[in-house]
Amino acid sequence: MTLLDAVLSLSEAPVRDEALQRILRALAQVTAADALSVLAAAEDGSVGVAAQIGLSPAALGISFQPAEHPRLRRAALAAGPIRFLDPSEPDPYSGWLLGSAGEINPIHACMAIPLRVQGRLAGLLTLDACDPHGLRGLRDEDARVFAGLCAGALRLDAGLAPALATEAGLALSGAPGGPALPGRSAAMQRIEREIAMLAPLPVPVLITGETGVGKELVARALHERSPRAGRALVIVNCAAIPAQLVESELFGHRKGAFTGATAARAGRFEAAHGGTIFLDEIGELPLPAQAQLLRALQEGEIQPVGEDRARRVEVRVVAATNRDLRREVAEGRFRADLFHRLWVYPICVPPLRERREDIPALSERFAAEVAAELGAERVDFTEPALLALTQGAFPGNVRELKNTVQRAALRRTIAEGKSAAGRQLVLRREDIDPVEAVAGDAPERPGALLLEPAGAPLWLGDAPPEEPVAPLVETLERARREAFARAFRAAGGNAATAGRLLGLSRSFAYKEAVRLGLVPAPRKR
Repeated sequence: MTLLDAVLSLSEAPVRDEALQRILRALAQVTAADALSVLAAAEDGSVGVAAQIGLSPAALGISFQPAEHPRLRRAALAAGPIRFLDPSEPDPYSGWLLGSAGEINPIHACMAIPLRVQGRLAGLLTLDACDPHGLRGLRDEDARVFAGLCAGALRLDAGLAPALATEAGLALSGAPGGPALPGRSAAMQRIEREIAMLAPLPVPVLITGETGVGKELVARALHERSPRAGRALVIVNCAAIPAQLVESELFGHRKGAFTGATAARAGRFEAAHGGTIFLDEIGELPLPAQAQLLRALQEGEIQPVGEDRARRVEVRVVAATNRDLRREVAEGRFRADLFHRLWVYPICVPPLRERREDIPALSERFAAEVAAELGAERVDFTEPALLALTQGAFPGNVRELKNTVQRAALRRTIAEGKSAAGRQLVLRREDIDPVEAVAGDAPERPGALLLEPAGAPLWLGDAPPEEPVAPLVETLERARREAFARAFRAAGGNAATAGRLLGLSRSFAYKEAVRLGLVPAPRKR
């Protein structure tokens, strides 16, 4: 869980230095380092201690000029993790080690990893262990992951967006195809931030959400905004592969491995070598294939069916499911070790009914696509038509909304009796499926308007509201309780996940859930 804790630091920590401190604490749990620090680069070329563990408190804020320190100079120019083996090189932290005012013994373990943002040095991550073998257990690839998290935290100075998006080559409104999921809701903004932070990292990502919410769009964004963007993105629908062919499809087979294997075939993992593989509906994988997948994630190896030797592959795994994998694990249908390997950082895409404010932007996007398909100059909506869409139930989520817009455009074209090519098409309320709108067949009359411009009366006719109006405080409290209840149900009771769904910190989400009576209060010791 230490890597998950480090990743969560980026979304839960209020400021940069707190995020860095949390990441260092997580790193300290998996190493024997006596001192860890993050040095942030300044405009004058110096690097200053922004966060540290194991150094004297006075070390916080001190600066070094890399040109004056051989180890820092080499680290700043390195392409990746570097271990210092020459004891004659002075250590910049001599005299700063906690509990020791003297020089650090020259024979000790020392390591540094450059922190880069778009090729520019943003800082350094350093580790020192008094035991000469104290850092042997930390693999370079794991050090790179923690370094990537530290680099992401250094960007918190200017906020997560838009400065973060600009540095990452990701314009939230100007990237190819726009945001991963168009919309202005807090949930979509959170997902954009998560994509921006996770895309450069090699960690597995699990995308959860109901059918049709756009999980594949998130997977594509993670790939396209990563260093792997120039390599293949291989998409696999695990639910569509016959159970007896899953291992062959994913990992390949040799000629004659089974009946019908008339020739050797590479699997999807080999096809994705150097790139990304997206395993959609991963909850449908049979248990034998899950064991192979776990090996691919842990060791970077696959074993084609019928072969005795494993093959090395270098692939980033992004998976998606609409199942509750915790329940699948409890009921024995999904391996617990694979679940924990995938659950490094889950991205939960909420259903459309919980982010109705995104429906207008999505509808406009789909209208533009329909216009291109029909050859129309453009496709627009009347206000009642757009209002009907925003009130729709859409159990099929974004996919159903897209189908609804397409049907409405076809209905309007048929109703007007002429081709849409070269002209403007304006969709009306009657073009929207009645069954897909909460308002049903309510007529478009002034006395029944649900929304009005600012300053206009809500009721223009004689009909009064059907239900008594509750005090505003009670209404808001009831809505607050329902929102928290939905989030904690969707998160399986996990306060950190529920907090991310709500756009809140884990601690605030937990305290508020306790206040609302949704989770039990902690026992007093």
